[in-house]
Amino acid sequence: MSEPTSFPIQRRSLRLTIVTPLQVVLDVAGVWHVRAEDVTGSFGILPGHADFLTVLAVSVLIYRRGDVDGADGSAGEERFIGLRGGVLQVTGGQHVQVFAREATLGDDLGVLSTDVKQRLLAAAAQEAEAHKSFSRLEGSLIHHMTDYLRQDQGGGTTRRLVDR
Repeated sequence: MSEPTSFPIQRRSLRLTIVTPLQVVLDVAGVWHVRAEDVTGSFGILPGHADFLTVLAVSVLIYRRGDVDGADGSAGEERFIGLRGGVLQVTGGQHVQVFAREATLGDDLGVLSTDVKQRLLAAAAQEAEAHKSFSRLEGSLIHHMTDYLRQDQGGGTTRRLVDR
């Protein structure tokens, strides 16, 4: 039985681009590892990954760039991006693109976590207030429609709203 053939490790890298509706948040080359999360869980992307498309959960994307085997035993610099959902696409095994509603860059996971949590809580409060306002508007509309229909029926004639 022959020994397995050893293939040299190629020093390929990824280009990582993160875009929100307002700006290009990040566009870097030399990335050799991306970790993200969708509804099925956390996953990793390395150079040469198959083409891929997924919907991201609200999460923190982690990427590494720099020396894979640093002289000090490090594994390159690690960076964090808080994402408010989005879509991740890998093309050609070399380009990872993320299209997100909101993205926050950070070097410290603890600080980023606190910042993202505060932003999400503020967004949730705004959405709750908008929902309450919409519910009040809907209630007012129903109230005015029922008043209109009562007045219309009280006069002896029935008019249809659609015919007007």
